[in-house]
Amino acid sequence: MKVPAINPNILNGYRGISAGKTSGKNDLDAYSYKQVNDLAGIPYVYPIVFTGIQNSSKLRILFGYNLPCMYSGIPMIDPKILSKITKSNLFEYSSAEVLKFLDQYKESFVGMEARAIAVLKERAKVHPDQTIKQLLQEIEPHYRRNLRKQQAPVFHRLTEAALDLPEEYLKKFNVLMSETNKKLNERPVIIPFSSYEFKYKLSKIAEDISNGESVRKSNRVMQKLMKEATRFAGTTSEKTIEHQKNVLKFLDVILKKSVLRDNPQLKDLIETSKARLLKEHIIVPFSRKSFIYDLARSLDDLPDTKLKDKLLTIAQELPTSQESLSAYILKINSEPSDKIGHRLIWPSLASVEHIFPKSEGGADILANFGGATTRENSKRKSIEFVEQLELMPQTRVNCQKYLDKLIELYDEGVFAKYNIDPKYITDFADTIYAQSKQTLKLDTSKFQMA
Repeated sequence: MKVPAINPNILNGYRGISAGKTSGKNDLDAYSYKQVNDLAGIPYVYPIVFTGIQNSSKLRILFGYNLPCMYSGIPMIDPKILSKITKSNLFEYSSAEVLKFLDQYKESFVGMEARAIAVLKERAKVHPDQTIKQLLQEIEPHYRRNLRKQQAPVFHRLTEAALDLPEEYLKKFNVLMSETNKKLNERPVIIPFSSYEFKYKLSKIAEDISNGESVRKSNRVMQKLMKEATRFAGTTSEKTIEHQKNVLKFLDVILKKSVLRDNPQLKDLIETSKARLLKEHIIVPFSRKSFIYDLARSLDDLPDTKLKDKLLTIAQELPTSQESLSAYILKINSEPSDKIGHRLIWPSLASVEHIFPKSEGGADILANFGGATTRENSKRKSIEFVEQLELMPQTRVNCQKYLDKLIELYDEGVFAKYNIDPKYITDFADTIYAQSKQTLKLDTSKFQMA
């Protein structure tokens, strides 16, 4: 199972926020200020990724044969594909080439990723030689205006409700809204350095690197950087700022002497952190997650809990990148080309799912493994399988689709070719039956073991 690296509903400490068949394997500016992503004040949590699960190598082989997700039913993309295109720098190519490649997996893209790809296809008809990054930059102003129209009513209601705040809290709210207005209008602001944020971003870069081409030297560099980053003081003050600068300076030395010295994400993280420690003005894109966190922090000890809950509930109505195409376009537009490609493909990647959650004692054995997209694996977290069936009733149909594909691959000789125990097919059905509390009995009648 995977849990999100950041969950604003938990971090806020706030009770009111409720939060096609194939025969073979898959183929292949107004201001001169630095641009930074804004996660100010958000605590650092090491992300949990889907790599390195023991005894899963045999299942990972099958990921190359268009297995359907046991929850959503969509054909999953083999993670090896992402590694290959990362190595080839495909997303630096023309949009015509990139979109032609992605079209091979069109059935695997759903939700916001499918909508974004459709938008890119339309723009690529006009500018096929531009990269997808260039296409996004071209359409960004239109989607920015749309997003502002979606956000404006929420900010208006929030401001109206805030008039009931006591004076000292209203002052803090007005400061927050002033900074927010600057971010929304791409005007420079001073953002204090946050060691938690630095370590969080560093961990996300490490995750990107580990999910890309497997390079031992790069992983060792990231481990060294993350170890050194633990020396940062928890807070930045007059007493700790020199120490913070020294740690950052040493991190810069490590990076410049490493194989990752040209990594744009790491270079930007170091440079923008220097600017923030020096209290320089920088342009910071608006972040819904950061805004809600900072609002909750400013209201933390507000005696009127009903008013606090009301304000935070209103703030939660700000559109997310999962529900607003405009928010999604702006989010991926801020990334480098390879990260854009990663964001588009990652939700559809195949991952090893523990049917009986590992956190609850589920074993790392093939009989307890299924295949799920990273999106669905992440969404399930560690809830019981019976609850998953209630939340996603289509799981009943899609588990059968998954089983039928396993039987098909067995009949085609794939299991024998890679020495995969065919007992996995019946074991999967038995585990589903047990974990569903005998409510989901999959049909294995088509399976005839030689």
